[in-house]
Amino acid sequence: MIRKSFFALVSFFFFYTTLLADEYREKIRPLFENRCIACHSCYTSPCQLNLSSYDGFERGAHRENVYNGTRIDSVPPTRLGIDAKDAYSWRKMGFVPVNTSTDVEKNLFMEMMRTKPINLRDLPANSVEESMTCPRDVESLKSIFSRNEDLKMPYGLQPLKEEEIKTLETWVKNGARGPDQKLSVPKSVELEVLEWEMFLNKPTLKEKLVSRYLYEHLFLAHIYFEKEPRQFFRLVRSKTACDLSIDEIATRRPNDYPGMNQFYYCLKPVDEIIVAKNHMPFLFSRAVLESTKKLFYDKKWHVSFKKLEDSYSNKIAENPFLAFRDIPPAARYQFLLNHAYYMVSTFIKGPVCFGSNALNSIQEQFYVLFLKPESGYLTKNNTVDEKTLEQLILPGAWGSDVKLKDSILLTNTIAQKREEYRIKKKDWLKKNIIKGYTYADLWNGDEKNDNAVLTVFRHDNNAVVTKGFTGDLSKTVFVLDFSLLERLVYNLVVNFDVFGNVGHQFLTRLYMDYIRMEAEENYLLFLPQEQRLPIRQSWYKGLFTEARMKYMFPLLIQDLPTGITYKNPEKAPAEFIETLFTKTFSPTVRGDIDRLNWKKLNINEATGPGTNESVEYLKQMASTRPEGRMRFPNFFPESSYLIIKKQKGFDVYSVIRNREHENISWILGESMRLAPEEETLTFIQGFKAFYPNLFFVVEENKMKDFVDKVKKVSNASDYKLIENMYGVSRLSPDFWPVFDSLYQKFLETDPEEAGQLDLSRYFMQ
Repeated sequence: MIRKSFFALVSFFFFYTTLLADEYREKIRPLFENRCIACHSCYTSPCQLNLSSYDGFERGAHRENVYNGTRIDSVPPTRLGIDAKDAYSWRKMGFVPVNTSTDVEKNLFMEMMRTKPINLRDLPANSVEESMTCPRDVESLKSIFSRNEDLKMPYGLQPLKEEEIKTLETWVKNGARGPDQKLSVPKSVELEVLEWEMFLNKPTLKEKLVSRYLYEHLFLAHIYFEKEPRQFFRLVRSKTACDLSIDEIATRRPNDYPGMNQFYYCLKPVDEIIVAKNHMPFLFSRAVLESTKKLFYDKKWHVSFKKLEDSYSNKIAENPFLAFRDIPPAARYQFLLNHAYYMVSTFIKGPVCFGSNALNSIQEQFYVLFLKPESGYLTKNNTVDEKTLEQLILPGAWGSDVKLKDSILLTNTIAQKREEYRIKKKDWLKKNIIKGYTYADLWNGDEKNDNAVLTVFRHDNNAVVTKGFTGDLSKTVFVLDFSLLERLVYNLVVNFDVFGNVGHQFLTRLYMDYIRMEAEENYLLFLPQEQRLPIRQSWYKGLFTEARMKYMFPLLIQDLPTGITYKNPEKAPAEFIETLFTKTFSPTVRGDIDRLNWKKLNINEATGPGTNESVEYLKQMASTRPEGRMRFPNFFPESSYLIIKKQKGFDVYSVIRNREHENISWILGESMRLAPEEETLTFIQGFKAFYPNLFFVVEENKMKDFVDKVKKVSNASDYKLIENMYGVSRLSPDFWPVFDSLYQKFLETDPEEAGQLDLSRYFMQ
């Protein structure tokens, strides 16, 4: 009888703990997903409280702002799931718990939720970023609330429903337990995971060097398999074999020496809610595996390093052209090309691209094209010496702590080496591309890969990348070769330390200027010689800017011919893109005609999707510059969503405001260099605004009225009427239903790319 009672008690205990464990995944995690991580995720989380996973909730909060462009000294990294393994270790690093008691009246997390309905209080005056407060206990929080209740959560939004609060209270009373078991690899993809891990952990020095190359380019990826498109993995370095419990090695950068000779590359399941702003999916399929093997192993090559540790030595590890010099450059470049959308996304969505000072080094919209391997200096030329590769030194070579007084000297060093490399590249072009570049020198995606044409949009302090020629003819175009694409990845992703000091961040930003100008110079090589200087001068207006460009980055390519004959040289930029679209790239590669936004581009192909009545109305606003009293592009948010409600369902358009500039040559003073008369709006069907400022909701049968009203906007008061009539305010009872419907639409229409949107920049109004 005693034995039966004992087993009954044990059975009840396991049942009860399992029930509690399920409580997090089934009840709490969905609440975090739909109401909390819109602000509390990624490095931008207020007080570093990241609620995208239970580990983040358990870690708690920290006063230190990760994005701090003025800190004199670097700080220890606080990457969730990497830099500490348990709550005790996070406490030693300065994190304070938010789950302070099972008594809900004394629980810091629950106290943050007790807010009045938003219609009974005023909206906060400040944005999420401006209002960050990180109390250590309930008493200090109550003291803050006695002065300002606006800080309660969700910040500046409708409060949680009563039943949602009760769900959280029950969870807290039960101890706020997390999932009882770690997320395991789904059985449907176990063999594929094993196959990739076996490939990445081959024993020879040659294979280890290739695996290192792949890891350094994929460490930010959310890897997935076709059978499980919403279960993502991270590629990590582990102290233990992958079939054991993965023990991730925490190094400041992915190209730092892991501290041991024997380690393993493993696929670690991602047990966190996906947010769109840092979600970079990467498909691991058997086809990708076979093409990767073929790229790196079909041609014979040998490793010059005596041991792998040598490739991690200082000034080599930070320079991929030296660390991986033994791997054929054409193979490395082709791998980058095959996955160019992901590679560009890593620095568009990665930690470096946050904040206007980080992003004002790029235009608001520009197309990205790529030289094919057979036409590039480093990939066609097999005689590039080590001295030339050393000229491609990157700011990461000086680490995360660069003293400001040293940064000027280092700037000169980098600029000098850059000029030496540009001169060598020009001399090579003169001898080897005698008649100049033609359309045939651009990578055409092998007529099937849609990574060959990309478009980047910047909206204030964040950016997004799309496939195809999206939006009207861009002011500039990036033409990337192997050197530029690899330097972008290493300067802005691999070598960049978001926890580094101001000197490190300054050099990283400065080097991005150099890369941009080189990419633009590659583009000018395809244009008529007589048009090159005037076109570049149109990008860089202003007395000081013109002088800087003339003396610090002189146009070296004026005497190099183009292999293209233009019908109308004065309109060469448009003719260049039109010819690429109609004759160079296949429909699979180039994408569809952008019938909505193209105004300067004149392509009348019958192929591609047609337009409906709503699109015809939107065309009246797309790519239209302010003129006379028609000023609407000047007043729209940086990024927003237009939701067109139909009889059944709704259509979604990302609305991107393209601010134009006289130049983008300087880190500070951006507002002084704006060109509002050149601003336009781009409309993209689907989800390409991950930090929306506003939602507009319009009934399909009222689209004409909406567009007519927008076109009449000539001042801020006119625009405010549009917002009041069609915008979804934080005060609106429809706000959460609209937000939830957008997320569900994203998941349904683009399951691999979908993630929750960030509301930290949604307008306070």
